[in-house]
Amino acid sequence: MLFIRDNRKISIIGGLLLLGLTLTTGIAVYSAMRQQIESVLGRGLSVALQGKALLIENQIQKGLENTHALTLRPFLIQSIQQLNAQPKNIQAAHDLERNVNALPEAGFSAVSVHNQHGNVLSQVGRFSERHAQSIPLNKFPNTYIIWDEQFILRTTMDFLDQEKQRIGSITTEIKLPQLTRRFSEIRSIGKTGEFILCAPPVSGKREMACLISQIDGVNFAHLMHSTEAGTLPISLAFDGKSGVIAVKDYRNVPVIEAYAPLRQIGLGMILKLDEEELFKPINEQLKVIILYLAGLIIAEILLLNWFVQKLIKSEREARNAKEIAEQISLELSQKEIELRERLKEITCLYEIRRAFTLDLSEEKVCQQIIEHLIPAMQYPEHTAIIIELNGKRIVSHAQTQNFIQGLESKIWVIGKVCGQLTVLSSNDKPVFHQEEQKLIDAITTDLSRWLERKQVDELLRERLKEITCLYEIRRGIGMESSIDNVCHNIFEHLIPALQFPEIASAVIELDGWRFFSGTFDQAAHRQFPAKTRTVSRKQGSWRAERDPACTCWSAITVNGKVRGQLRVFYPGDKPFLMLEEQKLVNAIANDLESWLERKRLEQAIVLIAEEQSHTIGQELHDNLGQQIAAISYQARALEKQITTIGNLNMAEVAATIASQAQIAVIQIKQLAQGLLPFELETNGLISALQKLANRISTTYGIICNFTNQNDPNVNDEIIALNLYRIAQEAANNAIRHGKAQHIEISLTLDSGVLRLSIADNGSGFPVENLTPDAITTSGMGIKIMQYRARQLGAKLDFLSRTGGGTEVRLEMQIG
Repeated sequence: MLFIRDNRKISIIGGLLLLGLTLTTGIAVYSAMRQQIESVLGRGLSVALQGKALLIENQIQKGLENTHALTLRPFLIQSIQQLNAQPKNIQAAHDLERNVNALPEAGFSAVSVHNQHGNVLSQVGRFSERHAQSIPLNKFPNTYIIWDEQFILRTTMDFLDQEKQRIGSITTEIKLPQLTRRFSEIRSIGKTGEFILCAPPVSGKREMACLISQIDGVNFAHLMHSTEAGTLPISLAFDGKSGVIAVKDYRNVPVIEAYAPLRQIGLGMILKLDEEELFKPINEQLKVIILYLAGLIIAEILLLNWFVQKLIKSEREARNAKEIAEQISLELSQKEIELRERLKEITCLYEIRRAFTLDLSEEKVCQQIIEHLIPAMQYPEHTAIIIELNGKRIVSHAQTQNFIQGLESKIWVIGKVCGQLTVLSSNDKPVFHQEEQKLIDAITTDLSRWLERKQVDELLRERLKEITCLYEIRRGIGMESSIDNVCHNIFEHLIPALQFPEIASAVIELDGWRFFSGTFDQAAHRQFPAKTRTVSRKQGSWRAERDPACTCWSAITVNGKVRGQLRVFYPGDKPFLMLEEQKLVNAIANDLESWLERKRLEQAIVLIAEEQSHTIGQELHDNLGQQIAAISYQARALEKQITTIGNLNMAEVAATIASQAQIAVIQIKQLAQGLLPFELETNGLISALQKLANRISTTYGIICNFTNQNDPNVNDEIIALNLYRIAQEAANNAIRHGKAQHIEISLTLDSGVLRLSIADNGSGFPVENLTPDAITTSGMGIKIMQYRARQLGAKLDFLSRTGGGTEVRLEMQIG
């Protein structure tokens, strides 16, 4: 009975609450929707009104400007002046008539021209007779908007002579069809929508001249400036304000009204819609909504009763379930104790597996196992653990005499037993459970897998060191041109890749030189290489047996000839190198052979190119130049003979041939000097560079200067030739590709660093082409310059100058 009474109370109170909440929500939604509709419609009316206002102002301004343009036409002014002076001037009247008759083609529907006394001089078209239905534009005198089934703009303006004296006037009418169409488009607003255009009332009067566009057409009327309810919104528009307001209009009907001023023409306009039409759809649906709300309230009350019944039933079931839960709780408490034990074992296994990282030593891993395994046992304070692994013994307690044998599990690695895990217990404790034996077996299995992974990881690390060594050596060989740097690069990466880098050393014997890796510095983790010349060598010296400390070696063969060997040394008490390290030494020796062969071929190509340049230059200077010079002399002799005969035309041709031949001789000499630098062989690099600068200035007609500092004289012919060719190629590129007009060549010696710079003011390299990869893939000339720089062991840079142009800079150490 108690549940039944509570059920009725809950149903009645809940029903009343739902009824009040539903009604309140409905009223609030209706009020919010009404305000939102008013706001949205008001914004729409305002936007539409602004568009119409802009159109009206533009159309009126355009019509006034067109009429004003007529008053400035010189032909009309001239004709009016002539008729004012001579009223019977037929020619002037005819000209005026012709000009006025052409105005309808310019958009005027009617035009009349008057003299200074107001008499009509010429007229075309028919003026509107509905002057009573017009709205005056107060800002423009004698200007009206007339409604004659359409908008017509009538305006009268004066003609002025050069002294700004009135000589006549013109009256025009312009039909505004676009304005008429937009003004009449009121049907889209609504049946009760109205668009009203009004002029301010005349001083002392309350009536306004207005045009009213309704759904049944456009009417002209005089409306009151204000009503009994107050001033109409059109007054705000006359004051230059715009906005939207809910008010009663001139009919005393509630409307939503948007108002805006036409500031440029001094009018005001409004666009409005009756509130009854606005809210008619909502009011029609309100009855249906009320029926829906009533049905919703009834459904909610019924649903509430159903939920109350379910709640009472659920309460009864909850009481029964509570009794059952108390019984189950007793059983779960026993299971919880068992689960806690299993949780300790799982946690132990998880922590041990998480601690199995390859960077730990075997001893550290065993200590981690002991640390987590003891707390997971049933009696941790009476448990001891012994781990035997690879001859080592790790125990949890220093004294294990008081413990008896308990559980044990073997540790297998790659099919072999390498140790075991033993768990001991004290004499006064029972035997271990079966789950603890499974836990110990799982731990030894994980330890076995970790040991196997660690062995594989160590092997992979060794192979990775060898692969990295080979990669770095090959990358370094590709960027180096000096044998010293190549050998140092090999030592730098080979020694760390060996099994015992701290005691290993290496020697490269090549072409009479011995390159030694030096001793390993523990602090710097690197060797300090040395280079000595081989004084004497035993017969059959390319053998490892001649040095008992040599662990492995590989011969260096170039073009079928043994030129040296690569040897690796270990002290006698260290193990022999592994097979993989012998393969690594062989691979490095092969890479060094390929580098030496490539270097030999590159040197041969450059030498052949230099010899060809010398041959071509010698041939141009000695043979072709002499033959063309002979042609020049013969042409001069022929010129004199023809002049003696008296054939001046042929003599002029012979003189031209002689001049062109002489120019060709000069150009051949300059070309020969570029291919065969006599000055370099005779007077050295400084004189040759000065001669190069002078020749460029003379040949191309540009500014080319050479400067030197600190007497940077280079005695080595190979170095001097390479520097000269680099300067020559850089200057040619600046002229040919950069269109340079000013080139500066400088050679300086500063603290043992020789610096060659070729700077120009040409177009320069694009910024994206100054990267090393882009320069490497450039033309053959730049590649040859880079090769010559590598031959010298120098650094070659291509720099973009701030003021425009390019600088080619070479820097090298010189003894």
